[in-house]
Amino acid sequence: MSDEEEFVPEDEAEEGPGLVKKLREKLKKAVEEKQEYLEGWQRARADFANYKREEAGLHTDKEARIKANLVEEILPLLDSLDAALKSPSFEKANTELKKGIACIYQQFLNVLKRIGVEPIGEVGQPFDPYKHEALNEEVVEVEKLNHTIVAVHRSGYTLGDRVVRPAQVSVGAYKK
Repeated sequence: MSDEEEFVPEDEAEEGPGLVKKLREKLKKAVEEKQEYLEGWQRARADFANYKREEAGLHTDKEARIKANLVEEILPLLDSLDAALKSPSFEKANTELKKGIACIYQQFLNVLKRIGVEPIGEVGQPFDPYKHEALNEEVVEVEKLNHTIVAVHRSGYTLGDRVVRPAQVSVGAYKK
């Protein structure tokens, strides 16, 4: 028997044309199954690639949320230092104490800056409702100051593109 010959059982050998029809049906079914398995494998592969991409995104987002939560927790400390620096009793304190507290405040800001935290909300900036919380409007006499920040009541902060805390501000309102 050579390599090119195929074994056919005796009962099927006598069928002839019927055998060819059966073989064609088997071949057609095998091709359909192969295509079904191939498509299933391709879907599973695409699903796995999507899963890996989503997991990587969730990990990155989780890290940013953890950082933002930590920053939110320590901002009240920074607010307290800021309030101390602006208090009338601070002006009466001795020079070395004032320098020490100012130095601590600056170190605090530098640490936040190194991890990507930036302050937002400065007098003269245009009001942005995504970054600023308007506490009130103040009448301004110069039209250029319309819809700009005229006073900052509490600084706001961003971490990358995310606003950790909006700045609380007063907004200028030009009245003719």
